[in-house]
Amino acid sequence: MACGAWRMMCCRGSDPCRADDRPMTTVPKLDPQAQNLLAQMPVRRPRREGSIEEARAGLVAAAAAAFGPVEPVARVVDLAVRGHVTIPVRLYHPDPKSVLPAVVYAHGGGWVLGDLETHDRLCRALAGATGCAVIAIDYRRAPEHPFPAAWHDVQDVLREVAANPVTFGIDPARIALAGDSAGGQLVAATALWARDAGIAIRHVVLLLPDVDNHPERWPSHREFDERYGLYPDDQVWYYEQYFGPDWRSLEGSGVSPLHADLSGVASMTIVLAECDPVHDAGAAFARRLDEAAVPVEVLDYAGMFHPFILFRGLDATRRAERDVAAALRRHLLD
Repeated sequence: MACGAWRMMCCRGSDPCRADDRPMTTVPKLDPQAQNLLAQMPVRRPRREGSIEEARAGLVAAAAAAFGPVEPVARVVDLAVRGHVTIPVRLYHPDPKSVLPAVVYAHGGGWVLGDLETHDRLCRALAGATGCAVIAIDYRRAPEHPFPAAWHDVQDVLREVAANPVTFGIDPARIALAGDSAGGQLVAATALWARDAGIAIRHVVLLLPDVDNHPERWPSHREFDERYGLYPDDQVWYYEQYFGPDWRSLEGSGVSPLHADLSGVASMTIVLAECDPVHDAGAAFARRLDEAAVPVEVLDYAGMFHPFILFRGLDATRRAERDVAAALRRHLLD
């Protein structure tokens, strides 16, 4: 690769030689644990066939059941940030007596679903594993608030955290961004905005990011269908809700970070899942970062699906937690 900073790890979700009562995988490439999990989940309709309210409520219930017990964090408080609008945020602070590094987090859910509750357990786990304060953003969702509302909200929260660190008990010189799925897209776009705005970011973590508004060009989008957790049309539907009917014709870093000028952006860790429709676009984004001389580490989890990181019962999810926490500690604490 161009700058020699590329680091790629291929991570197995579960031991293929483990002898237990799990059935053999029947879906190609899918890890046995993931196969069992998806087989036990209720069958849902494609997003286009259901209501948004139903989809939102379903994700709240699924996330609470999937991620396991609520981990205690010393201080958890809901706050508000004033930007284009008033933006709810939730602060997870593991040590209120100390000034800590910060991870500003944007949840996934296709810019339509997800909120502070769906990712509460994940943010608690992240705070506990890293020893960093986590600031989760309840950004405005589509279709009620189309592009660029969510992106503006993430920008506004980052600006506030950097400008008023005492409010959050954090060190403004040690700030990272993180997000999953659509939140990964928002974080990638915000990292580019921060570069241009002169806001220092130590590191960026993208979990299963959706970084290109032309999904049909990627083999992974065509290969990994509803057997792997997402209907092929779901990704298209999400884009329509957030970016509008002309989403394919839109350009710019706020739409498709993959095609932006990436030079000078903060170093990144990118988590991918082998059986994820957005896998190939995420891998291409990592290659473009490397070509732009941006240090990037790719963690590619074999046999995993979108969004495996919400299912803590999987070996791969627990490993991803450890890997991501280690990356954040390296960049924020070392």
